[in-house]
This record gives sequence, structure tokens and C-alpha cells, in this order.
Amino acid sequence: MSLQSIEDVVEWKQFGDLEHFRYSILYIDDEQQRAEILFKFEANKPIILHRHNSLNKLLVLKGEHHIFNADGSLSEIRATGSYTVAPASDAPHAECGGDGGTLILFSIFDNTSGGTLYDLMDPEQNIVGTLSMSDLVALYNA
Repeated sequence: MSLQSIEDVVEWKQFGDLEHFRYSILYIDDEQQRAEILFKFEANKPIILHRHNSLNKLLVLKGEHHIFNADGSLSEIRATGSYTVAPASDAPHAECGGDGGTLILFSIFDNTSGGTLYDLMDPEQNIVGTLSMSDLVALYNA
């Protein structure tokens, strides 16, 4: 008997034309305004610059999670098993997997009263897109 990897059994989706990661929405609690999402980040290829406007809790399930400042400098490396509570922040960042990529479970809490969970930014930190809980609900129901 062979064991399958979680990466092989989860249905991964791409978010628009954004590169270097895939996601799988596991659960959305409309009443509590909370989403549970798996993210799979490619190795050494940071995703779009963004900032979190809501509380995020994350658990690194596999690999290393690399966090970069807006200027591209490495800010932090989170190892497998790391659990992080990240409140809303004005600090834009990018992230990716270390060698071999990474798999992370995010719990996202809408403490914005229906506002924006994430601001997506260009390299000059201009907002080029947003993501709200209602956007996540629509993706989950699609």
C-alpha cells in the first residue's frame, strides 16, 4: 500500500493570472467570517506583493515559508511546523516556498466588517487588486 501526499489529492486552483502559487479553499464559515485555505507556494519564486488587512493564522505543513519585505530583502524563514498569528499590517510583503516549495494552512478572519482582506500591489506599492471574504465565498461556491 502506498500513501498519497496531500498535494496529490487536493484539487488545486489558480487565482486569476497570479503566478507561483495554487490554493484550495477547504471551508468558509459565513457566520464567523472565517476561511480555511491551503496554499502551495512554488520554490524560490515570490508571489505578488500584498498586505494583509485582516488577521491570518498559518501553519507551515511542508517545506520552508520565505517572507520578503517590499524591497525584496528576506525578512523571515518559517520552518515546517511553524505556527504564526499575523494581525493586519500596513507592511507589504511577498512570499514563496524555499527549495522544494511549501504547503501552508491559512485561517483568514474577516475583522474588516466586509472590507478588504488583502491588497494586491505592484512593485511601486500601488494597489492593483483586492480580495474580500465575499470574493472567497464566490470562489468556494464556483
